[in-house]
Amino acid sequence: MIITIILNLLKSLLFIAFGWINIPALPTEITTNLNSFLDLIFNNLTLLGFFIRPITLTITIPVLIIVLNFDNIYKFTMWIIRKLPIGVK
Repeated sequence: MIITIILNLLKSLLFIAFGWINIPALPTEITTNLNSFLDLIFNNLTLLGFFIRPITLTITIPVLIIVLNFDNIYKFTMWIIRKLPIGVK
């Protein structure tokens, strides 16, 4: 409940801060080429499923990203904690 309120507040702040930016749409040729490429990848996931289960990939890829960026995540977290008025150094 509290987390959803905080996330909704953060979302509304981002919309207020960046809502004035108007990014034009991509040309239709780029969109169709990108969609066909993504369809090619995701339609052939059954072939990948012979070697690796898709559920394994959905679990390991985010964990791998977090592990590879742990130093940056730790520094960002400590920066936020230092900004709080609770006296953590």
